[in-house]
Amino acid sequence: GCMMNGKLYPLGRIERTEDCYRCSCSRDEMHCCSLTFTPVSYDKENCKVVFNKKRCDYDVVQRNDPSKECSRVARV
Repeated sequence: GCMMNGKLYPLGRIERTEDCYRCSCSRDEMHCCSLTFTPVSYDKENCKVVFNKKRCDYDVVQRNDPSKECSRVARV
């Protein structure tokens, strides 16, 4: 298996780690890529970014009312 952040993962493909990565584990190495897309373009004055670990995604919400999402968000 492969060790990542103190957790042992089995050989083969790992669809999602606890830290929101998709990985491939072989006897020699482990390759991973992030499952998240970072918000880069949004109203930074009226909105804030909050990481949603359950969905492995960032929510862009209104600063005054975090229950409401912000519109016009571009991600990379």
